[in-house]
Amino acid sequence: MRHIDTGTIAIRHSRLRRLENFIDVAYALLFVNFVLYLPSGEDMAWTKLEFGLLSLLLEHSQELFRLFIAVGLTLVQWNLTHKLLGPVEQSNNVHTSLVLLQQVVVCFYLYFAISDPKLVSISSTVGQSVCLALSGFIGIAAWQYARKQGFANTSLTSKEKDNVLKSAITEPTVAVLTIGLAFISPVVWSLGWLIIPLLLVVIQKRIGRK
Repeated sequence: MRHIDTGTIAIRHSRLRRLENFIDVAYALLFVNFVLYLPSGEDMAWTKLEFGLLSLLLEHSQELFRLFIAVGLTLVQWNLTHKLLGPVEQSNNVHTSLVLLQQVVVCFYLYFAISDPKLVSISSTVGQSVCLALSGFIGIAAWQYARKQGFANTSLTSKEKDNVLKSAITEPTVAVLTIGLAFISPVVWSLGWLIIPLLLVVIQKRIGRK
């Protein structure tokens, strides 16, 4: 095992901190962008509706449901990113590039989500699923690379490091499974994001008991 000087390690620690800060800011901007797609009430026309703003929201209930799904999936990706970055203590050019590529793919997911909020085209639902699957697998690749390079927290046991991978595989697996649902209907595709994770949790618990 070759010796790594303390200066190089310090630089890698600093790089990781900056990377984590950048990712948090990027996701914050994504969430702000989602807010912009709430029904506009600036013209005050909602004051003439029976239930005011509530009526305005009900009129756009389908779009709001899609927005709810989009926000939820973005939160899942944010959590997945930190799940895979949390056990890492250092980052180099390759690891940083993989994490940033993961973020770029999430941005493409957002593009599909906001370009077709009513899911008129099947390409948008398939595109969202593919982007989230790719994002998850890229994140896992970044973790596996960091582990191989010795960037993982030294206090973690091999089993704990294996568990990081096991806990992270669910998100991209769900995304892959929803690709098929996209060819059925937008409603089935949307519900798949809610139902499939629950089914996977039940299956994992049953396997764990055996």
